[in-house]
Amino acid sequence: MEFDAATLVGAFDRAGIVAFAFSGVEVGVRRNLDVFGLLVMGVVTATGGGVMRDVILDRLPLILAHPDYLAWAVGGATAAAVLIWRRARYPRFVLRVAEAGGLGAFAVAGALAAVGAGLGWSGAMLLAIVTAVGGGVIRDLLADRVPVVLHSEVNATAAGIGGLASWAAYDQSTSLAALLGLSAAALVYSAGAAFDLRLPRPAGDSRARRSKA
Repeated sequence: MEFDAATLVGAFDRAGIVAFAFSGVEVGVRRNLDVFGLLVMGVVTATGGGVMRDVILDRLPLILAHPDYLAWAVGGATAAAVLIWRRARYPRFVLRVAEAGGLGAFAVAGALAAVGAGLGWSGAMLLAIVTAVGGGVIRDLLADRVPVVLHSEVNATAAGIGGLASWAAYDQSTSLAALLGLSAAALVYSAGAAFDLRLPRPAGDSRARRSKA
């Protein structure tokens, strides 16, 4: 059971790296970046959250400790650049599934890292969010736009729920914690994407209305 859970999370972790690299390259293409810029956007999106988590925990980033992380990110970014450049079709549904599983795996990695560092539920939730969406935030800042997670995605909410689920189940079994956290985050993300769910927001900007008047 331990091996199966670790294998499942690890597989979705790599799939998420590739899928997030694709999203970074897509944003880079819309910003008219060159090849190097596209690779940077892909790699940063795929690995930025994990690096932020490891810096917070004062440990060597996993992208440096495990070279295959960088290889997956670079490979995903390169494949995305080639496909988009050639205007080739690629299976977006498969990418969305990989993003859902990857988000869950990233959330679990952040939550379990927090538990391993002796942090409580709040640390598990926050590091799950940082790990899962940190790369996307960096991507959007590099693209000079408001991070998408702040206004039109439930990714952070999904990651936070997954992190809390992992923390709650950790004392029972690390396998259960991993599977529960991954499933919870992936399901919330998938529901948000399928039904275009968004968190509530104020009904209009009064300052904007005053400036127009």
